[in-house]
Amino acid sequence: MKMNKYLLAIMTTMLSAGLLFGCNGVDEDEPDPSEEPSEQREDNSQ
Repeated sequence: MKMNKYLLAIMTTMLSAGLLFGCNGVDEDEPDPSEEPSEQREDNSQ
C-alpha cells in the first residue's frame, strides 16, 4: 500500500511538471504576428 502512494505521488509530480513546462505556447522561431513584414513596410513608405 505504501508503494502505491509513492507511485501516485511521483506520477502526479511528473504530470504537473509536464503541464507547466510543456504548455508555455511560445515558439521562438515564429515571427511576431503584430509586426508587418519588411517588404510591406518598404512598399507603404513610397
